[in-house]
Amino acid sequence: MIIKEIILWILLVAVIVFPLRMIYGLFAFMFRKDKSAMYMPSFNRHISLMKQHLRLVRWKKLVDLWCGDGKAMRFFSREFGLQCDGYEIQHFPHLYGKILNKIFWYPNLRLLKKNFLLADIHGYDYIYVYLLPTQMANIESRIFKNISDHAIIISNSFQFSFHKPYDVIKDSRGRASIFMYKK
Repeated sequence: MIIKEIILWILLVAVIVFPLRMIYGLFAFMFRKDKSAMYMPSFNRHISLMKQHLRLVRWKKLVDLWCGDGKAMRFFSREFGLQCDGYEIQHFPHLYGKILNKIFWYPNLRLLKKNFLLADIHGYDYIYVYLLPTQMANIESRIFKNISDHAIIISNSFQFSFHKPYDVIKDSRGRASIFMYKK
């Protein structure tokens, strides 16, 4: 009986909450004053590409800037055994991510409800970003100035304006999808 209830709750989340989080992200972005980042979870095709091509070192630390509900962080924790911190300033994605992390028990994740611009990102080995080009341009100089010399930046879908990636992962159609940067 308990298993049936758990399955029912998971289906409820899948059918109702997932579409709602997309709609919320769009409207929250349209009506927010700071326009810092729209809530958009990483697409499964990008997650699959990273799973196939990335070779990350277990137990290193990753930070996800504007992480939404932490979907990418759960992937990095599950596939590579990374200790992940994520920064999210919007209430709904932060709360939703916390609930998912509790349900599926991810002990290596910390979802923080604060702006990453106020955080120290120097101690992280990997920095993951999935932001629009205008947002990437706004944070580029700060990120490259504040990361450690050995850190690797993993950018999903969009490139930085002034730094050249040292590696580019292309999708099945030959389009550049994942960009890797070093200081």
